[in-house]
Amino acid sequence: MNDNYQGEAIILALGFFDGVHLGHLSLLKEAVRIGKEKKYKTGVMTFSAHPLELIFPNYTPWLITTNDEKRRMIHAAGIDYVFLNAFNERLMKLSPEKFVTDYLLKRYNIKGLVVGYNYNFGYKATGTTNTLKELGRIYDFNVTIVAPCVIDKHPVSSTFIRELISCGQVEEVKTYLGRYYQLSGQVIRGKGLGHQFGIPTANIKLDKKRILPNTGVYFTKVTYQGKSYDGLTNLGFNPTFEKHPFSIETYIYDFDDEIYGHELSLQFIRKVRNEIKFDNIEDLIAQIRSDIVLIDEKFRHRVDWQV
Repeated sequence: MNDNYQGEAIILALGFFDGVHLGHLSLLKEAVRIGKEKKYKTGVMTFSAHPLELIFPNYTPWLITTNDEKRRMIHAAGIDYVFLNAFNERLMKLSPEKFVTDYLLKRYNIKGLVVGYNYNFGYKATGTTNTLKELGRIYDFNVTIVAPCVIDKHPVSSTFIRELISCGQVEEVKTYLGRYYQLSGQVIRGKGLGHQFGIPTANIKLDKKRILPNTGVYFTKVTYQGKSYDGLTNLGFNPTFEKHPFSIETYIYDFDDEIYGHELSLQFIRKVRNEIKFDNIEDLIAQIRSDIVLIDEKFRHRVDWQV
């Protein structure tokens, strides 16, 4: 169990909640509303790893949020408990009814379940929202089905948001995610080429499998020790150099601290250009200097991009 649950009567929301996007937030808001109305606690039951990691590993999506980020955002939405449970073979093989009776009802004092319109559960995802409603009638708990959240004719989903991120459409992501896409990681030592040319960059290492914007240069907001800075972030293999490993490098405006070993967070505001292969390092450095000026003049001071 997580979050020190003591068996209180609970309204439980079910789903994977990757990204905790605006669709998820509408579902969580409904759970909170019911909990307040009925004077019950509220919770989210989800999994610590995507079920496809066990079922079809090659089809496992790269994730929008880490478990820590997910937990924090779900609590921020007003949910009392977040249960990040393991997904294993025993659980995978439970029929829809057994998933409810032998798993959910044995773990939680459920008074109501809240799920999305396309929720599936049980062995081979054979349980539907109609199945869940029928089981609720049999085992005496309410079931609330939340309609899709539709923005600009798109039903908001983690899959759709991942597609936007992977295509570098980070400016559009905020419309559906409710915030700019963010990555956090520890600053590690790179080749030090930026320092040699007076353009120091912070290289970050991700410790989790995350969906990444496609390669190129981005205008980012950088958070370091609670303070926000503007940044130019390059994601890619730096094709000017042979066999250069993939890296996430950020030039931070108006900043010159030694931060190796510390954590940085990057919010991706706007893609500036695609990755380019240059004939020599001098042309690469000239382009980086040009990018720094471009972002400073065109993007940094726009009020509508303030985080």
